[in-house]
Amino acid sequence: LQQIRYVAEIARHGTISKAAQELYITQPHLSSVLKELENELGITIFSRARKGVVLTEDGMLLRRRAQEIV
Repeated sequence: LQQIRYVAEIARHGTISKAAQELYITQPHLSSVLKELENELGITIFSRARKGVVLTEDGMLLRRRAQEIV
């Protein structure tokens, strides 16, 4: 559930660094957790760009399913 919370915060803020600040964790740690989750699920959750991140189709599906669970 913690990883799902992280994904939700990243999606809400649009950047990993802003989400990390809100979660009171470091940006490298949050990036690492996100990469581990993506590897575990075999999907890319966010498209990364210079100005932030955007949910991929798989990411949107994950977020919807997570909302149902939570």
